[in-house]
This record gives sequence, C-alpha cells and structure tokens, in this order.
Amino acid sequence: MIGAITAGVGPIGVWTGDSSATVAAPLQQVTGGSPAVVLLVFVALLVATALSLYLAVRLYRGYRGGGGIGMLVLGTGLVLLTTVPMVLRLVLSNVPIGPIWREVIATAVQLLGLVLILGVVYGRR
Repeated sequence: MIGAITAGVGPIGVWTGDSSATVAAPLQQVTGGSPAVVLLVFVALLVATALSLYLAVRLYRGYRGGGGIGMLVLGTGLVLLTTVPMVLRLVLSNVPIGPIWREVIATAVQLLGLVLILGVVYGRR
C-alpha cells in the first residue's frame, strides 16, 4: 500500500472516526499533462501570438507606406483569425461563462477574420 501511495496509484484509507471502517478516497489527479508538455504548449502559444502580431505590424506598415486599404483589412483579418481568439480563450477562461460559449465567441471572431481575408482576396480585381 505504501508503494501505491507514493507512486500516486490507487485509493488511500481515510479514518472516519469509526475504528471498524475506512473510506476509500482517490488521490488528487493532475489535469493538463506533465509540466514539460504544459510549458511547451505555453511557449508555442506565446510564439504564435508574437508571430501573428509581427505579421500584423508589417502589414500595417505596408499600408502606411502607400499600400491600399486591402492591406489594412488583411492585417485586421489575420489578427482576428490568430491572435484575438487565443487571447479571448485565455481571458474568457476566467469569466463565469460556460466552455461552449467561450468556444462560440472565439470561433465567431475567427470566422469574422476569415471573412475579412476572403473579402480582400476575392474583392476588387
């Protein structure tokens, strides 16, 4: 039993005050995976956010340097497709709404970004 407790497997006995019975209580389980995987996912999220913001800044500079309005709309669409949903999922996880609504909101923002990008791609020719 000691080996099972230190390895984190199986229930442990909890004394209830009655010397004739113990109640099995499961050990606390960790969600999210190993710390290395969680760190890797967090770093990947930060890199993806930084790259999408860098691309948006480059498109904005191109727009200011004489590019058409399409460049500005394309940059806005890319930010709505990549950066904003990631930030929304993070922020909305701390708001008391259901997980389905978090995904609906984030997906709606992604859809808006795709519509903007498609409007630039298939717009005036």
